Amino acid sequence: MSQKKFALFSAVGTTVLALGVSAVLTVPAQARSEEVIDLAVSNDGVVKTDVGKHGLSVGDEFVYADKLFQDGKQVGQDGSSCQVTKLDGEKITTNCVLSVQLPDGQITAQSLWTKGADTVRMAVTGGTGAYRGATGELTCNDIQTPHETYRITLDRP
Repeated sequence: MSQKKFALFSAVGTTVLALGVSAVLTVPAQARSEEVIDLAVSNDGVVKTDVGKHGLSVGDEFVYADKLFQDGKQVGQDGSSCQVTKLDGEKITTNCVLSVQLPDGQITAQSLWTKGADTVRMAVTGGTGAYRGATGELTCNDIQTPHETYRITLDRP
C-alpha cells in the first residue's frame, strides 16, 4: 500500500473514531424524576443490647421501632438497628439499617450515623411492592426528638 493511501485511510479512520467518541459523549442521559415521601416519626420503642465488654463498646446494638405519620394519620411503621462500630471519646459511630413499611410496600436504607447528630442521610438500598428496585436517599431529621421526620427521595426513571 502506498504511503498516500495509508495516510488517507489513517486520516479517515481517525475521523470516524473521533466522531464515534463524540457521539457517545453527547448522548443525553435519560430523564429522571423524583418521588418525595415526607413522614413524621413517633418512637415506639428502643432496646440496647450490651455485648462484649460491660458498658458501651464496639458491637453493642440499638434496636428502634417507630410509627410513621402523614397529616396526623398513621400510614406505616419502621424498624431499625444500629451497631456500634467505633468509639472516639463521646463520639459514637454506628452502622444503621432501616426498613420502612408503607401501604404500597417497603423501603430499605442504610448508613453510618454518629449518635448525637440530628440529621443523617441514608442510601435507599431497595424496596418491595411499589418500591421494588428503589434507589435514592432517606434523610432523617431531628433524630430521637419529638420532631423527628423522614424525607424519602426516590429516583424514578
